[in-house]
Amino acid sequence: MNFSLSSDQSTIADLARQIFRDQVTDSYHAAGPANPDTALWKILGESGLIGLGLSEAAGGSEMDFIAECLVLREMGAVLAPIPLRETLLAAWALDAAGQHESLAAVVAGDAYLALNLADGPQLSGDQITGTLAQVPYASGAALIVSAAGDELVAFDPAASGVTLTAERGTNSRPAATLALKDVPVIRLGGTELVAQLKQRLQVATAAVQLGVAEEALQRTATYTTERKQFNKPIAAFQAVSHRAANGYIDIEALRAVLDGAMWRISEGLDATLQAGASRWWACEMSHRISHTAQHLHGGIGADLDYPIHRFFLWSKQLEFDLGGAGQQLAAMGEYLAKNPSAGMTV
Repeated sequence: MNFSLSSDQSTIADLARQIFRDQVTDSYHAAGPANPDTALWKILGESGLIGLGLSEAAGGSEMDFIAECLVLREMGAVLAPIPLRETLLAAWALDAAGQHESLAAVVAGDAYLALNLADGPQLSGDQITGTLAQVPYASGAALIVSAAGDELVAFDPAASGVTLTAERGTNSRPAATLALKDVPVIRLGGTELVAQLKQRLQVATAAVQLGVAEEALQRTATYTTERKQFNKPIAAFQAVSHRAANGYIDIEALRAVLDGAMWRISEGLDATLQAGASRWWACEMSHRISHTAQHLHGGIGADLDYPIHRFFLWSKQLEFDLGGAGQQLAAMGEYLAKNPSAGMTV
């Protein structure tokens, strides 16, 4: 296995970084942008980043999952208010199921998708009934891709039988709880597709968390070298430097596990344990680094006019999006109990 980025992957990462850094700044966030930001979404569509991992039949570029995660990492670094994670994963599932006609507007940046893989709705024939809780970006989505028992389905949130209750996440991300009654669906696939999509969701979320944490720690390092106490930068004090160093170790540990998980998924290999480990590390890291950033910023970290608090809110939202660290360990333990010969290699 080789975790070095290809020239194409590096180019994609550079393009994503340039777009996000140019468009999403501290002043942008202070102005209270729309969420989702449809103008930014259109720019991503025009740049080809939304259709990055899709087949040519769906209007995509047929890049691998690693490239998509690189884009998600850059999105996380600037806290961009767009449904990129949800759309990339839901679009992959639709593409895998041959639903190419559903993706033209999405690839162009004129529509987006929502995703739910939590238990909830029951499938009966070609209809689902049940409740979906806290589905990000559900309200304006062209389609919602959802697990329904052992199957994966897609449905229109504007269809008859859908009742939406609008909500907001910890980081002000729009979401909705959906009550479903005999809602018509497109059946996309069974257990294998659901399992693959869950692995992708775990790893993609960890990639976003990595971007958030890297930027939070970098900002903290900059602040502690500029903030002076007792006539010297507070970064010179051992307690401060050790706290920041521990954050760096957390980031490097996640990066190592995440590289292996992304590679296995891109190679079409099972990544059950690698995805779970990535998600566990991401949860642990998000918790520690978000608190480190707040602590080392002192009182200014609690000032809503100062940007570091946004990284804390995003970190907490992502930490518990799919269940916290303990839930990830429990799931991995259950998997190993059922598959005692399974082992994990990076």
